[in-house]
Amino acid sequence: MRCLRVGLIVAVAMAVVGPTASGQQPAGEYPGLETGKMWTFDVPPLEYWARRYGFRPTQEWLDHARLAALRQPGCTASFVSADGLVMTNHHCARSCIESATRPGEDLLESGFYARTREEERPCRGLYVDQLLSIADVTDSVNAATASAPSPTRAGELREATVRRLEQRCAGGAPDLVCQVVTMYRGGQYRLYRFRRVTDVRLVFAPEGQIAFFGGDPDNFTYPRHDLDLSFYRAYVNNEPAHTEYFRFSRTGAQEGDLVFVIGNPGSTGRLNTIAQLEYLRDVQYPAQLSQLQRQIGVYQAVGQASPERAAALRNTLFGLENTQKAIGGYQSGLLDPQLMTRKRDWEAAFRNRVNADAALRRQYGEAWTGIQTIRRQLATLDTRRRYHAFGAYGTRLLGLAGAMVRWHAEMAKPEADRLPQFRGPQLAALTRATDSAVVDTLLEIRMLGAYLGAMQAELPAGDPVLRAALGGRTPEAAARAMVAGSQITTGAQRRALIQAGAGRLAASSDPFLALARMIDPLEREIQREWTELLSQEAQHDERVARALLAVFGTGVAPDATFSLRISDGEVRRYPYNGTQAQPFTTFHGLYDRHFGFGGRAPWNLPPRWIERRGTLELTTALNAVSTNDIIGGNSGSPVINRDGEVVGLIFDGNVEGLPARFLFTEARGRSMWVDARGILEALRRIYDAGLLADELVGSR
Repeated sequence: MRCLRVGLIVAVAMAVVGPTASGQQPAGEYPGLETGKMWTFDVPPLEYWARRYGFRPTQEWLDHARLAALRQPGCTASFVSADGLVMTNHHCARSCIESATRPGEDLLESGFYARTREEERPCRGLYVDQLLSIADVTDSVNAATASAPSPTRAGELREATVRRLEQRCAGGAPDLVCQVVTMYRGGQYRLYRFRRVTDVRLVFAPEGQIAFFGGDPDNFTYPRHDLDLSFYRAYVNNEPAHTEYFRFSRTGAQEGDLVFVIGNPGSTGRLNTIAQLEYLRDVQYPAQLSQLQRQIGVYQAVGQASPERAAALRNTLFGLENTQKAIGGYQSGLLDPQLMTRKRDWEAAFRNRVNADAALRRQYGEAWTGIQTIRRQLATLDTRRRYHAFGAYGTRLLGLAGAMVRWHAEMAKPEADRLPQFRGPQLAALTRATDSAVVDTLLEIRMLGAYLGAMQAELPAGDPVLRAALGGRTPEAAARAMVAGSQITTGAQRRALIQAGAGRLAASSDPFLALARMIDPLEREIQREWTELLSQEAQHDERVARALLAVFGTGVAPDATFSLRISDGEVRRYPYNGTQAQPFTTFHGLYDRHFGFGGRAPWNLPPRWIERRGTLELTTALNAVSTNDIIGGNSGSPVINRDGEVVGLIFDGNVEGLPARFLFTEARGRSMWVDARGILEALRRIYDAGLLADELVGSR
């Protein structure tokens, strides 16, 4: 019965909410998918799949896919053998690879392969989560907030209810983790129950250069030639985990094939209102891009002056450059008049449907206006919120000073009344940072100078925080003087000041503590206003979400929430640069890029790839593209065929698909993946890892 209802709802959505004002579907688009294809496993769109692809998976097929997929911090992974072998991207495994590196090694550069179980190396701090079950707890969460006297109180009650549900679900079991996931921006709440495996050991990683071949210039572009993969092994009670897993396809995929991506997309804004999108376009994204540009400039300059610092900062710089390119792509969509017109038309048709029903209009009709009003108020607070604060582009000393200034006042309160960073695990992390954080004074001066320069450019000259920070000096001079005069650069100094008591902290002449004392009351007041406004907006968001569910039901996919989803798609070429982008790239193309650029970075191949070129079948597919719906968080997702076999490994999306964060399109947006055939060929011919390849295809 649920499947029939989903099919009818999708049909209604196609008929009522057209993608354009004229009702004409843009070329290359399947109707009714403006909110995307990130389907949840508890409400799979079986009728849609059957109608579009002639494929209706069984519940057993869906359960197998759910249990074989994994979530790890920031990324997706999957079980790919009967003995707990786990596959993900190299860029998702960077912290594991670094933690497994021993003195004198550089595994990120040179790669790693454990030929025996005994050679596998622990990944410190890494875990993988397997989704065991999903339960609907919407009624429980809504009942807890129904009589709340204010939006802020409703938020507090919701948070308390969520914590209680999660704790009851886990029941104190050491290997169980539970999370209440918000769906449809508060229209629904689902309780996800995971088995967590914390004993994870590195099995294989290629050289960083082949994993990120083409470097930042090729990021979010296609055609691509990357071997962006790594393998771990998950252990339970010191034995390899035995559970559901995906077996590798021996034949791979062909153009036109139906494929599914199973993963944990991080965040989309397809259910955002126009007012929220305009805020992102005009306020939030410009500020973020400006900050990223300044931070990246500092890290690059520091790295160029010191190879040691360059090595230490490479992961941070990699993340910042990736974020910069992603946000630039999202922003390009919001600056695209055609996309925004489609979005406005979609919202207008939705609101018309709500307003045409008296009951729906009474309950939900004013929600959009309420959100618009709140976004205007947030815009007036944004600049002060960013600079009347302790972030300072992630520099250490102002953040530590802010924590120290607040320490005694917060710790005197009951834990429930403290600021979040002074509670539970966050307090433990804050204590460790205060006691032991190491300050790189050169980097601190450079980054603080960049931050103060941005502050000077954006705040009025009479702003009290700006005047106190600069003291009539240039941003660069102020940064040098503040760091040189600081008395909290070591953990011992900070610990001694805190132990000396609130009076000693209040009297300290340390320039960071003095600035933090000025910022503290201003930041508290802005944060109070900000939180109140967001609490009010959350109630309007819930009303929009309930209206959406009332009109379209769950046939409209929910936004991404870093929770497990299944996305359908087809292997398909697309128009690009006046021609067609090929559905598959090959090892031929990899070597063409290397030699075409004269072997210069970032298109230079590692030595073994040059030495063993003759061993490869160069026509083998290396990377591929498909119309699956992905975003950050899907990195490391398996791409599977109708038979549940791995045909690829997601590692990126193309730049044409980045605007789909807000309105999904299939015409040119593509998911990019490492082809399973290329993985097996490289393992056997380049890395002498035949045993690992055999394990993937299930022949060992």
